[in-house]
Amino acid sequence: MSLLIRPAVSSDSETIFRFVSGLVDDHLPGQTPWTSAERIEADGFGPDPLFEALIAERDGRPVGFVSFFRGYAGWRGKPMGIVHALYVLPEERRTGAARALMAAVAKAAVDRGWVRVELFVEEERPAIRFYEAIGMRDLHHRHMRLEGEALACLAGSAL
Repeated sequence: MSLLIRPAVSSDSETIFRFVSGLVDDHLPGQTPWTSAERIEADGFGPDPLFEALIAERDGRPVGFVSFFRGYAGWRGKPMGIVHALYVLPEERRTGAARALMAAVAKAAVDRGWVRVELFVEEERPAIRFYEAIGMRDLHHRHMRLEGEALACLAGSAL
């Protein structure tokens, strides 16, 4: 069974949406995704893409994806990659698809001169062992978020 990693294209938006839905369900069972295939298409494949995605296919069938975008490592003064989402179908887990997707992101980072690749993972998730196995380090940083009313309130206090 051959595995192929390829760049996602606009026509993959529905597939990416299905994978995002699976990722949401893994983390918050029963939760409806907050996005749509149309939003993914506009945000990832429009004139100013906000992310890139790679699709893993086994024998021509999509089995997983990774989305990532360029960021900036301010202390180093260099670009970096940030993985937003990695998802592999449950029946395809532990087959090498996730590793192949992350290897493709790592190759893109090296080819583009990015200094590192980072991602955020919730504490106590089984995926932590996978990320450590491919060489990622746990920085023990807290992931902080400002959104909704708190975001609006702070923005309203800007000078």
